[in-house]
Amino acid sequence: MGKIFGRHSRRLKNTDKQAKFTMKSSPTPGLPHLGDALERLADGARRHASRSPADRVSLALQTAQAVAAAADRWAEAARTMKLRLEPGSRGMPDAEFLGTPPATILAEEMATGPLATVRLLVLTARALADAQRYGLPRLSARPRLSSVSQANASHGGLPDLVEVDVLPAAFSSQLHDRAIFRGFRGTVRCVSSGDVATFDRSWDREIQTRPSSGGVALVLGAGNVTGLAAADAICQIFEYGRAVLLKLHPLHAGLEPILREALGPLITAGTLEIVAGGTDLAQAAVAAPTVTHVHLTGGEGAFDALVWGVPREKRAADAQPRLIKPITCELGNVTPWIVVPGRYTRQQLDSQADMIAASIVNNTSFNCIATKLVITCRSWDQRQEFLERIQRRLDQQPARRAWYPGATSLWETLTQRQAPSDGTLPTVFRTDLDPEREAHWTEREWFVPCVAEVALEAGSVDEFCSRASEHTRRIPGSLAANVTLPKTSDPAGRRRQELLLDHLAYGVVAVNCWAALAYAFTSIPWGGYPGGTLQDPQSGLGMVHNPLLLPLVHNSILRGPLVSWPKPPWFAWNTRGVQLTRGVTDLYARASAGRPTLLALMRLLPDVLAG
Repeated sequence: MGKIFGRHSRRLKNTDKQAKFTMKSSPTPGLPHLGDALERLADGARRHASRSPADRVSLALQTAQAVAAAADRWAEAARTMKLRLEPGSRGMPDAEFLGTPPATILAEEMATGPLATVRLLVLTARALADAQRYGLPRLSARPRLSSVSQANASHGGLPDLVEVDVLPAAFSSQLHDRAIFRGFRGTVRCVSSGDVATFDRSWDREIQTRPSSGGVALVLGAGNVTGLAAADAICQIFEYGRAVLLKLHPLHAGLEPILREALGPLITAGTLEIVAGGTDLAQAAVAAPTVTHVHLTGGEGAFDALVWGVPREKRAADAQPRLIKPITCELGNVTPWIVVPGRYTRQQLDSQADMIAASIVNNTSFNCIATKLVITCRSWDQRQEFLERIQRRLDQQPARRAWYPGATSLWETLTQRQAPSDGTLPTVFRTDLDPEREAHWTEREWFVPCVAEVALEAGSVDEFCSRASEHTRRIPGSLAANVTLPKTSDPAGRRRQELLLDHLAYGVVAVNCWAALAYAFTSIPWGGYPGGTLQDPQSGLGMVHNPLLLPLVHNSILRGPLVSWPKPPWFAWNTRGVQLTRGVTDLYARASAGRPTLLALMRLLPDVLAG
């Protein structure tokens, strides 16, 4: 799909996140056995192609139960990894470190690893079963034509869209989304050339054809979040019908035996092999004739090395790609958070400030979706109060360890300060940034806990929305954006808000919540905005997390309440985060086994109230 808005190219400059592919390493134990693994996968792919829908449903549910059984060990191993120091750090030994409470990290790792993986598998199984029985997956509401069919002419106009609500999940899933994610709604917007009936026929064709893609996919796993590689593999296996060679990032080598157990049913079925290693293993796998598709989660540097063989600045104008196999990828983002001016209550200010602060400190900000730029209106009379609330919450959080390779050097380069001697990276919130004189803050994705705020001059809400939308086209990436919107009863004001959302050219636009939740919900397709190419991939090519097999996905909008209650378990200051994430994982495991889930939901209530 071409560029809908005729937007400026907003490519990501090289970041140290490229270490996900280009990190040098010694030869790995998996390399001598690569040929055997690929031979097994080729045979498994052929068997998977003839596997019935009912058997695929059973495979997904069995895997969900295996993941749940290994959940505690998975999360514990991930926590241990993230309490270590990056190689060469001058910080103190683990036993002497008194920073971020281990329970905080454990809750994050449970949420982004086992919990999200079990949910994805349950939703995948439900969608496959529904398609077999009813023709199409069941939804909580019927698809509908978009209320806005044309955008501002200066951006080239939007295509005709059909909106599909995928969150909350249908009641039949027994996941209790309406209770657990109270007030949230996720809407996928798909391109359609006709009415809803025409869209349904297109959807049916997609369901019949996409899972028959077949072949063997190489999934090159990211090093920052332990659940990413597993989810990428699951998507290839069930959405495209491929067998998968999953190459873990070197940082995740210690997780290999746990992931083998968690994803054991997929290995037994011949659809998955797991190896850990660095560049040598990745290059050998890419070159193997058995591999028919490549999926990468990493940085632009990794993509350029894989596809072109050289950095972009050294690529000749007439260069041809070195990689001739199809590739999908997710490459990161300089993630904005736009705060639309209006009159907010103190509770609303607190809740939105907390949401922004949580999106910064989560995972030491080593997330492709961590907030990097807060965009405000200089004349908004609550601006200073709001920024102070964000800063106050950030100040209350202990500095976290610099566990991701190269992070300390990056932090010092950006802040022009020496990092603390204990191996931690304090969160830096740089307010009132001059976007012209200090463009380096937002001209690339800094994989460190540093975020800037820019205040735009605007005489009205309309002018601010236009200027904010334009400003996002000056920063790299098209993965996701966040927007805080005030409540309004004015129809013209609501139209202005919706117009802003329509004109933000991102794969996910999140309203009053962090866009990372769209990934965690696992039913909202995740990837860059349409328009990326091999020459300029922006935030990536293709999408993952589309278990409903929706066709021609344009982008998605996730809406949350201005005030979040109960306190989200992924907030670093939720004292019951571990209990809640474990409890929800158990609930999903029960759903995968066909067991009642209402009692498991009720058991969460004391921790909900205590958090």
